[in-house]
Amino acid sequence: MNRILFYLLRLLAFISRSICAKWYMPLIMKAHKRVGVEFIGAPEYIHYDAFLDANPGNGGHLVIGNGCVISTKTVILTHDWSFLIGMRAINADDIRFNDMAFRSVTIGEHSFIGAGAIVLPGTKIGKYCIIGAGAVIKGNIEDYSIMIGNPAKKYADVREWGEHWISKYDK
Repeated sequence: MNRILFYLLRLLAFISRSICAKWYMPLIMKAHKRVGVEFIGAPEYIHYDAFLDANPGNGGHLVIGNGCVISTKTVILTHDWSFLIGMRAINADDIRFNDMAFRSVTIGEHSFIGAGAIVLPGTKIGKYCIIGAGAVIKGNIEDYSIMIGNPAKKYADVREWGEHWISKYDK
């Protein structure tokens, strides 16, 4: 039932963009809350076709901080079943499935996730981070980091980058 309500709310959010733009974010947040996404404050924007995979009942929590932007075609995963191939290859029958398959993801306040980025299970993105378009992110990302590439590497500090742009346009 939650999944059906998710799709209905998401459809309403999509339709609302052309009727009354201010309805979009409350509806898209309601949709994602129905399937277990936790919000701390309100995100700035979540694109309609971002895939946010929350599995709170299995241990894969997804927490999104205040002021975040999540762009188009972003994929945020809280589960990974690829380890099963390795387990089968070594005939391991005694596995802790949920402990291995589900990992929480946290996105810190005022962070930006670029178009087509993939955030893997067990990732913690700090506050004021920029995750570049198409980046593949895993692990703990420090506050104020700009991460780009596959696998993502730290490109710069967002504060220095911001100072650069201010000085460039102050002339």
